[in-house]
Amino acid sequence: MPRFLILLLFVCIASAVSPPESNGRISNGENSSPYDFPSAVGLLISGTSDHTFCGGVLISTRFILTAARCVVGTNTITVLAGASDMTRIVDVIPVLNIPSHIIIHPNYSSFFNRDDLAIIQLSRPIVASDLVQIANLPRRYHVPFTFNGWNSTIVGWGSSGNRENEPLPQQHLQHAHGEIISNFVCGLSHSFVREGHVCTATEFGGPCDGDEGSPIYAEVDGEKLVLAIHSFHFSGIRGCDRGRSAVNTRLTEYLDWIEQNTDVVILN
Repeated sequence: MPRFLILLLFVCIASAVSPPESNGRISNGENSSPYDFPSAVGLLISGTSDHTFCGGVLISTRFILTAARCVVGTNTITVLAGASDMTRIVDVIPVLNIPSHIIIHPNYSSFFNRDDLAIIQLSRPIVASDLVQIANLPRRYHVPFTFNGWNSTIVGWGSSGNRENEPLPQQHLQHAHGEIISNFVCGLSHSFVREGHVCTATEFGGPCDGDEGSPIYAEVDGEKLVLAIHSFHFSGIRGCDRGRSAVNTRLTEYLDWIEQNTDVVILN
């Protein structure tokens, strides 16, 4: 049986044993419709003990952004597109296991939580549709923006954070809203918060295990943009959405690097 069919079978099995509640993914998240976030993708990962599943976002028909921590040391990645319901995946695309198809930011440091960004090149172009679309990235004139106080939305198939050993991915894509807070305030709860980060509040839900690499969206000038990629969060005894903000990689700090390593043209 081809590898991608085996992985697809794994996804269906995992979703079949998912708990039936609809309000517990991504920590207090809500179900997303197939048309809400069609640029979000799931990543099945093997070869690393740290992550077996992460999120990502389509930035062209050939390239995906995710967190570097998701793909360091990995052997195999399979991209699940149009998967707002993991039992009805639109497209399954393997990633070739060669260095040029997994590009980790050269300054990435897991210890310092720095430059947590990676680019994945698909083995074939993805076919865009109503259910699979390309995300809009920030423009160059957005670079000076802090976005403090803006409302943001994170999506993902990660754990609810309310019980141990939840299967990943969860069946339904979830989303949660959180205000963007200043890096100064964020730094009171987390070490190594820097200009390359953007932090989001989690009082009304936030990312949890399995949501690393997932996109953070915001409405800017009437357009839904991907402002950041989720990097890390606090996992405590009260769950992933309690007590501390979530820390994400701010994309406006990496526009040149993205343009140099993909076929994406960053608009002015």
